[in-house]
Amino acid sequence: MKRFWRWCRLELREIKGVGPETLRKLLEAGYSTVESVAFASPQDLASDAGIGEATARKIVEQARRMVAGGEGKGGKLVQILPGREARRILQSIERVTTGLTGLDSVLGGGVETCAITEFYGPARAGKTQLCHQLCVTVQLPKEKGGLEGRALYIDTERTVRYDAIARIAERFGLNPEEACDNVFYTYAVNSEALRETIRGLDEVVKQNMVRLVVVDCLTGHFRAEYTGRETLALRQQLINRMIHDLLRLALSYDLAVVVTNQVHAQPDVWGKSEAPTGGHVVAHGVTYRVGLSIKKHNVRVASLVDAPALPPSPAFFAITDRGLVDVSEDEAAKGKVEE
Repeated sequence: MKRFWRWCRLELREIKGVGPETLRKLLEAGYSTVESVAFASPQDLASDAGIGEATARKIVEQARRMVAGGEGKGGKLVQILPGREARRILQSIERVTTGLTGLDSVLGGGVETCAITEFYGPARAGKTQLCHQLCVTVQLPKEKGGLEGRALYIDTERTVRYDAIARIAERFGLNPEEACDNVFYTYAVNSEALRETIRGLDEVVKQNMVRLVVVDCLTGHFRAEYTGRETLALRQQLINRMIHDLLRLALSYDLAVVVTNQVHAQPDVWGKSEAPTGGHVVAHGVTYRVGLSIKKHNVRVASLVDAPALPPSPAFFAITDRGLVDVSEDEAAKGKVEE
């Protein structure tokens, strides 16, 4: 850790305009990497670090030039690019397999990096199980659809089970102990802890080759803590900022961000109707939106609801002791699928 902080100081000092005093303020404010500075707004940087806005603006501009010249694909997108170059970079952005052929196809090849993918649905729909599986598949070799990286799991509902991760790892041919060790974990006890955890992830992500960040669940604490219409505006502002912090993280380090979301009933709508929590703020903030629903027994349906350039489409899967497995439409119609 001490070695990493020495490296952070050396890296930040390379930003033109960052002297010893400014460096101290940046580190104390949680800006430990060039990427964290490059993707910050000058206003936020000035406020957080206690420096002038003009100084902050110059520092951010210098940091963005450094990031744009690096190897990261997300960092290159902060500059103005010719269409051909932008297209090349966007088409080269990596994806991680879900371990489900059908869902991968619906998502255009898997869960995209430099983006936020939301999986929402009622209890028992398979959201957490899918997150468990992604924590394993992100470790797979690239030729098998993985990213050869680690995962970081932010739990807000105390639902993570490492025994399940171990069983899934064994199924995918990974060493269960090593696979579990590669899944970093933290429990966010309330909405403030969740927001602070997300804002402070740069160090852990960059130091440990994290390629997947999971937030399970995005809105649960906010529903419990911000009740009544008078708190709605503040709640939505905080969620909006948190989503932007997650997208900044995804772009900064070329990683995939996966969030789960709860649903709420809409009693004023005719028939049974459920909608994801968070309203327009979450809907506009995430890149991909997938709804999970219960069909029969252990069979589930994943429906792509929103994506930048993909049509709405369903995929079927079943929940088993060794993770999620593909199910054909005919098998889904019959009901329970054995492992």
